Amino acid sequence: MDWSRAKSVLIAAFLLLNIVLGYQLWLEWRERIDSAVDWTSLPADIRQSMTNKGIRVNAEIPTDTPEMRGLTFRLREPPAGMANGPLELNPQPNTRIVFSEEELQRELGGVVPEISRYRFDYPGSNEKAWVLNRIAEGWPIFDVRIELYYKDQKITSYRQDRIDIVPSEDAKPQKVLPATKVVAFLIDRNYLPNGSAIKDIQLGYHGQLYNSEMQVSAPSWRVLLEDGEVFYVDAISGEVVTDQGEAASKLNADGAGASGARS
Repeated sequence: MDWSRAKSVLIAAFLLLNIVLGYQLWLEWRERIDSAVDWTSLPADIRQSMTNKGIRVNAEIPTDTPEMRGLTFRLREPPAGMANGPLELNPQPNTRIVFSEEELQRELGGVVPEISRYRFDYPGSNEKAWVLNRIAEGWPIFDVRIELYYKDQKITSYRQDRIDIVPSEDAKPQKVLPATKVVAFLIDRNYLPNGSAIKDIQLGYHGQLYNSEMQVSAPSWRVLLEDGEVFYVDAISGEVVTDQGEAASKLNADGAGASGARS
C-alpha cells in the first residue's frame, strides 16, 4: 500500500469534512439570526425608514407583553472598601474570563455577596468589566448591578450595588407596551442616528438612582446600540429616557409621539 498517498487522501478528507461542518454551522447560525430578527413585525413604513437611514436591528425583537408593576427598593450603603471604587480581590479567584455561571457561583459565591441573585448582562458588558444585573420578580434591574473588572484573563476587582426589595402590593400590574412599537417609535422620531445598529432589546426595570435610601424603578424596555448608547422606554407610560438620564419624549398607547425628539 502506498502509505504516502493514503495519508494525503486522509488529510484531504479531513479538511473537506471540516469545511462541510463549518458550512453547516454557518447555515445554522444564519438561520438562528434570520428567525430571531423578525423584520415583518415592524410596520412597512418603519422598515422603509430603516432602509433609507441605514439603521439595522441586529437583535431579537421580543414578542412578550407581560403585566408588570413598579418596583420599590432600599439601596444599601456600600462597604467601606468600595466607597471610592472597586474592591480588589486578594487573593484573586481562579476564574477565567470565559466562564459559565456555575463556575462563577463556585469561585465567587463566597466572595461577592448574594451573587446568585444577579444574572449576566452580556450585551451590557464592555472591554473593562463583565456586568451582572440584580433580578427582581424574574426581570433585571438595569441600574442595580455587579461589575467584575478583569485584567490578563483574570477577575481582579468588583463593584456591587445591593438592595432590599420593598413589597408594594398596592401597585396594580399593567400590560407593557410591545417591543415592536417601542423600536418603531425610536426610529420614526429620529432618536436613532443614521447608520446605527440595535444590539439588544430587553425588558426589565429602570429608574434614576437618587441620593436617597428608597428608590423606585419602572418597567422599561432597554434598547442598546452597537456604539454603546442606551435608550430606556417606560414600558407603561412610553416615556423615552437616554442613557444620560434625560427625559425626551413619550410614546402614546396608539403609537403617536409627542414632540421633543431629535431633528
